[in-house]
Amino acid sequence: MKAAWSGLLLSMQFLTVIPVRRQIDWNGDVARWSVRFFPLIGAIIGTVAAIMYDLFSAFSSFSPLFLALFLMWLSVWLAGGLHADGWMDVSDAFFSYRDIKRRQEIMSDSRVGAFAVLSIFCLLSFRLLFLLETIRTGLNALLLIVVPLLSRTGAAWLLVCGKPAKPTGMAVAFREYTSRMDGYVAMAISIVLLACICIMDASVIKNAGLLATGTIAAAWLARASFEKQFGGITGDTIGAFVEGAETWLWCLIWLLRSSAMG
Repeated sequence: MKAAWSGLLLSMQFLTVIPVRRQIDWNGDVARWSVRFFPLIGAIIGTVAAIMYDLFSAFSSFSPLFLALFLMWLSVWLAGGLHADGWMDVSDAFFSYRDIKRRQEIMSDSRVGAFAVLSIFCLLSFRLLFLLETIRTGLNALLLIVVPLLSRTGAAWLLVCGKPAKPTGMAVAFREYTSRMDGYVAMAISIVLLACICIMDASVIKNAGLLATGTIAAAWLARASFEKQFGGITGDTIGAFVEGAETWLWCLIWLLRSSAMG
Protein backbone atom coordinates (compact mmCIF):
# COMPACT_ATOMS: atom_id res chain seq x y z
CA MET A 1 0.00 0.00 0.00
CA LYS A 2 2.85 2.39 0.80
CA ALA A 3 4.47 1.68 -2.57
CA ALA A 4 1.17 2.32 -4.37
CA TRP A 5 0.68 5.63 -2.58
CA SER A 6 4.26 6.68 -3.30
CA GLY A 7 3.80 5.68 -6.94
CA LEU A 8 0.69 7.85 -7.20
CA LEU A 9 2.52 10.82 -5.68
CA LEU A 10 5.46 10.26 -8.01
CA SER A 11 3.17 10.26 -11.03
CA MET A 12 1.54 13.43 -9.78
CA GLN A 13 4.92 15.09 -9.33
CA PHE A 14 6.10 13.94 -12.73
CA LEU A 15 2.99 14.51 -14.86
CA THR A 16 1.29 17.54 -13.29
CA VAL A 17 1.92 20.90 -11.64
CA ILE A 18 -0.06 19.82 -8.59
CA PRO A 19 2.29 20.55 -5.66
CA VAL A 20 3.44 17.37 -3.92
CA ARG A 21 5.95 18.47 -1.30
CA ARG A 22 7.37 15.09 -0.48
CA GLN A 23 10.58 13.29 -1.34
CA ILE A 24 9.70 10.03 -3.08
CA ASP A 25 12.22 7.19 -2.89
CA TRP A 26 12.90 5.68 -6.32
CA ASN A 27 12.67 1.90 -6.39
CA GLY A 28 11.09 -0.87 -8.40
CA ASP A 29 7.73 -0.99 -6.62
CA VAL A 30 7.28 2.77 -6.74
CA ALA A 31 8.22 2.91 -10.45
CA ARG A 32 5.72 0.17 -11.30
CA TRP A 33 2.87 1.80 -9.41
CA SER A 34 3.73 5.15 -10.90
CA VAL A 35 3.21 3.82 -14.43
CA ARG A 36 0.06 1.97 -13.41
CA PHE A 37 -1.45 5.21 -12.14
CA PHE A 38 -0.89 7.18 -15.35
CA PRO A 39 -4.61 6.83 -16.28
CA LEU A 40 -5.68 8.05 -12.84
CA ILE A 41 -3.47 11.12 -13.21
CA GLY A 42 -5.16 11.79 -16.53
CA ALA A 43 -8.55 11.44 -14.85
CA ILE A 44 -7.51 13.90 -12.13
CA ILE A 45 -6.41 16.46 -14.73
CA GLY A 46 -9.65 15.95 -16.61
CA THR A 47 -11.74 16.29 -13.47
CA VAL A 48 -10.21 19.70 -12.76
CA ALA A 49 -11.03 20.76 -16.33
CA ALA A 50 -14.58 19.39 -16.10
CA ILE A 51 -15.27 21.21 -12.82
CA MET A 52 -13.95 24.49 -14.22
CA TYR A 53 -16.02 24.07 -17.38
CA ASP A 54 -19.20 23.38 -15.42
CA LEU A 55 -18.59 26.38 -13.14
CA PHE A 56 -17.95 28.74 -16.05
CA SER A 57 -20.96 27.40 -17.96
CA ALA A 58 -23.30 27.72 -14.99
CA PHE A 59 -22.20 31.01 -13.46
CA SER A 60 -20.83 33.07 -16.35
CA SER A 61 -21.68 34.15 -19.87
CA PHE A 62 -18.29 33.39 -21.38
CA SER A 63 -18.36 32.68 -25.11
CA PRO A 64 -17.65 29.22 -26.55
CA LEU A 65 -14.38 30.58 -27.95
CA PHE A 66 -13.22 31.66 -24.50
CA LEU A 67 -14.19 28.31 -22.98
CA ALA A 68 -12.39 26.37 -25.73
CA LEU A 69 -9.25 28.49 -25.37
CA PHE A 70 -9.36 28.17 -21.58
CA LEU A 71 -9.77 24.38 -21.66
CA MET A 72 -6.97 23.97 -24.18
CA TRP A 73 -4.45 25.99 -22.19
CA LEU A 74 -5.60 24.49 -18.90
CA SER A 75 -4.68 21.01 -20.15
CA VAL A 76 -1.23 22.22 -21.17
CA TRP A 77 -0.69 24.10 -17.91
CA LEU A 78 -1.85 21.27 -15.62
CA ALA A 79 0.75 19.03 -17.26
CA GLY A 80 3.41 21.67 -16.62
CA GLY A 81 4.08 22.00 -20.34
CA LEU A 82 5.94 18.68 -20.15
CA HIS A 83 4.11 16.99 -22.99
CA ALA A 84 4.09 20.13 -25.14
CA ASP A 85 7.86 20.30 -24.75
CA GLY A 86 8.09 16.67 -25.87
CA TRP A 87 5.95 17.41 -28.92
CA MET A 88 8.21 20.30 -29.90
CA ASP A 89 11.43 18.32 -29.40
CA VAL A 90 10.10 15.44 -31.46
CA SER A 91 8.94 17.82 -34.19
CA ASP A 92 12.35 19.45 -34.44
CA ALA A 93 13.99 16.05 -34.68
CA PHE A 94 11.53 14.61 -37.18
CA PHE A 95 11.63 17.55 -39.58
CA SER A 96 15.42 17.66 -39.52
CA TYR A 97 15.36 14.69 -41.93
CA ARG A 98 18.59 13.39 -40.39
CA ASP A 99 19.59 9.88 -39.40
CA ILE A 100 18.30 8.31 -36.18
CA LYS A 101 21.37 9.14 -34.12
CA ARG A 102 21.26 12.80 -35.12
CA ARG A 103 17.52 12.95 -34.42
CA GLN A 104 18.12 11.64 -30.90
CA GLU A 105 20.72 14.38 -30.38
CA ILE A 106 18.29 17.04 -31.60
CA MET A 107 15.62 15.82 -29.17
CA SER A 108 18.12 16.18 -26.33
CA ASP A 109 18.97 19.76 -27.37
CA SER A 110 17.26 22.34 -25.14
CA ARG A 111 17.05 24.88 -27.96
CA VAL A 112 13.73 25.36 -29.76
CA GLY A 113 13.71 25.36 -33.55
CA ALA A 114 11.31 26.80 -36.11
CA PHE A 115 9.65 23.46 -36.78
CA ALA A 116 8.90 23.07 -33.08
CA VAL A 117 7.10 26.41 -32.98
CA LEU A 118 5.15 25.75 -36.17
CA SER A 119 4.13 22.24 -35.14
CA ILE A 120 2.89 23.20 -31.66
CA PHE A 121 0.98 26.10 -33.20
CA CYS A 122 -0.72 23.76 -35.68
CA LEU A 123 -1.44 21.13 -33.04
CA LEU A 124 -3.04 23.54 -30.57
CA SER A 125 -4.88 25.43 -33.31
CA PHE A 126 -6.62 22.25 -34.44
CA ARG A 127 -7.38 21.25 -30.85
CA LEU A 128 -8.90 24.68 -30.27
CA LEU A 129 -11.04 24.23 -33.37
CA PHE A 130 -12.27 20.79 -32.30
CA LEU A 131 -13.03 22.00 -28.77
CA LEU A 132 -14.84 25.08 -30.03
CA GLU A 133 -17.06 23.16 -32.43
CA THR A 134 -17.82 20.54 -29.78
CA ILE A 135 -18.76 23.18 -27.19
CA ARG A 136 -21.06 24.86 -29.71
CA THR A 137 -22.92 21.60 -30.29
CA GLY A 138 -23.08 20.73 -26.59
CA LEU A 139 -20.08 19.39 -24.71
CA ASN A 140 -20.59 16.67 -22.11
CA ALA A 141 -18.13 17.68 -19.36
CA LEU A 142 -17.35 14.02 -18.65
CA LEU A 143 -15.52 13.85 -21.98
CA LEU A 144 -13.01 16.28 -20.50
CA ILE A 145 -12.11 13.44 -18.13
CA VAL A 146 -12.20 10.65 -20.71
CA VAL A 147 -9.73 12.26 -23.13
CA PRO A 148 -6.75 12.80 -20.78
CA LEU A 149 -7.49 9.47 -19.07
CA LEU A 150 -7.13 7.60 -22.36
CA SER A 151 -4.11 9.59 -23.57
CA ARG A 152 -2.20 8.71 -20.37
CA THR A 153 -3.30 5.09 -20.68
CA GLY A 154 -1.76 4.98 -24.14
CA ALA A 155 1.38 6.63 -22.78
CA ALA A 156 1.70 3.98 -20.07
CA TRP A 157 1.35 1.22 -22.65
CA LEU A 158 3.98 2.80 -24.90
CA LEU A 159 6.37 3.23 -21.99
CA VAL A 160 6.31 -0.41 -20.93
CA CYS A 161 5.93 -2.03 -24.36
CA GLY A 162 7.95 0.21 -26.67
CA LYS A 163 11.64 -0.34 -27.35
CA PRO A 164 13.85 2.25 -25.60
CA ALA A 165 15.67 4.41 -28.13
CA LYS A 166 18.83 4.83 -26.04
CA PRO A 167 20.45 3.34 -22.93
CA THR A 168 19.78 6.38 -20.74
CA GLY A 169 16.86 8.68 -20.01
CA MET A 170 13.43 8.65 -18.46
CA ALA A 171 12.05 5.79 -20.53
CA VAL A 172 14.94 3.51 -19.58
CA ALA A 173 14.64 4.45 -15.91
CA PHE A 174 11.06 3.19 -15.88
CA ARG A 175 11.66 0.21 -18.16
CA GLU A 176 14.32 -1.08 -15.79
CA TYR A 177 11.58 -1.99 -13.30
CA THR A 178 8.40 -2.30 -15.35
CA SER A 179 6.98 -4.94 -17.67
CA ARG A 180 3.97 -5.53 -19.88
CA MET A 181 2.04 -6.57 -16.78
CA ASP A 182 2.20 -3.00 -15.53
CA GLY A 183 0.73 -1.86 -18.83
CA TYR A 184 -2.12 -4.32 -18.40
CA VAL A 185 -2.74 -3.05 -14.87
CA ALA A 186 -2.82 0.53 -16.19
CA MET A 187 -5.36 -0.52 -18.80
CA ALA A 188 -7.43 -2.29 -16.13
CA ILE A 189 -7.45 0.88 -14.01
CA SER A 190 -8.46 2.82 -17.10
CA ILE A 191 -11.36 0.44 -17.79
CA VAL A 192 -12.59 0.76 -14.20
CA LEU A 193 -12.45 4.55 -14.39
CA LEU A 194 -14.26 4.57 -17.74
CA ALA A 195 -16.93 2.26 -16.32
CA CYS A 196 -17.47 4.67 -13.42
CA ILE A 197 -17.84 7.56 -15.85
CA CYS A 198 -20.32 5.61 -17.98
CA ILE A 199 -22.34 4.76 -14.87
CA MET A 200 -22.55 8.47 -14.10
CA ASP A 201 -23.87 9.17 -17.61
CA ALA A 202 -24.80 6.31 -19.95
CA SER A 203 -24.63 8.63 -22.99
CA VAL A 204 -20.84 8.59 -22.68
CA ILE A 205 -20.68 4.86 -23.54
CA LYS A 206 -20.81 5.36 -27.31
CA ASN A 207 -18.16 8.07 -27.18
CA ALA A 208 -15.96 6.09 -24.78
CA GLY A 209 -15.93 3.05 -27.07
CA LEU A 210 -14.92 5.11 -30.09
CA LEU A 211 -12.27 7.00 -28.15
CA ALA A 212 -10.79 3.84 -26.65
CA THR A 213 -10.51 2.33 -30.13
CA GLY A 214 -8.93 5.54 -31.39
CA THR A 215 -6.40 5.47 -28.56
CA ILE A 216 -5.42 1.88 -29.31
CA ALA A 217 -4.92 2.73 -32.98
CA ALA A 218 -2.91 5.85 -32.12
CA ALA A 219 -0.66 3.98 -29.67
CA TRP A 220 -0.01 1.17 -32.15
CA LEU A 221 0.87 3.61 -34.95
CA ALA A 222 2.95 5.78 -32.63
CA ARG A 223 5.02 2.83 -31.45
CA ALA A 224 5.82 1.78 -35.01
CA SER A 225 6.57 5.34 -36.06
CA PHE A 226 8.79 6.15 -33.07
CA GLU A 227 10.84 3.00 -33.57
CA LYS A 228 11.29 3.76 -37.26
CA GLN A 229 12.02 7.49 -36.95
CA PHE A 230 13.88 7.68 -33.62
CA GLY A 231 14.98 4.14 -32.86
CA GLY A 232 12.40 3.67 -30.11
CA ILE A 233 10.72 5.34 -27.16
CA THR A 234 12.08 8.30 -25.18
CA GLY A 235 10.57 10.65 -22.64
CA ASP A 236 10.03 13.19 -25.42
CA THR A 237 8.14 10.74 -27.62
CA ILE A 238 5.89 9.80 -24.70
CA GLY A 239 5.07 13.47 -24.17
CA ALA A 240 4.51 13.96 -27.89
CA PHE A 241 2.11 11.02 -27.90
CA VAL A 242 0.02 12.51 -25.08
CA GLU A 243 -0.36 15.84 -26.87
CA GLY A 244 -0.99 14.25 -30.25
CA ALA A 245 -3.44 11.72 -28.84
CA GLU A 246 -5.51 14.38 -27.06
CA THR A 247 -5.87 16.38 -30.27
CA TRP A 248 -6.72 13.19 -32.17
CA LEU A 249 -9.38 12.22 -29.63
CA TRP A 250 -11.00 15.65 -29.74
CA CYS A 251 -11.00 15.32 -33.51
CA LEU A 252 -12.92 12.04 -33.19
CA ILE A 253 -15.42 13.67 -30.81
CA TRP A 254 -15.91 16.51 -33.29
CA LEU A 255 -16.39 14.09 -36.18
CA LEU A 256 -18.90 12.06 -34.16
CA ARG A 257 -20.88 15.18 -33.29
CA SER A 258 -20.72 16.46 -36.88
CA SER A 259 -22.07 13.19 -38.26
CA ALA A 260 -24.81 13.12 -35.64
CA MET A 261 -25.83 16.70 -36.42
CA GLY A 262 -25.85 15.90 -40.13
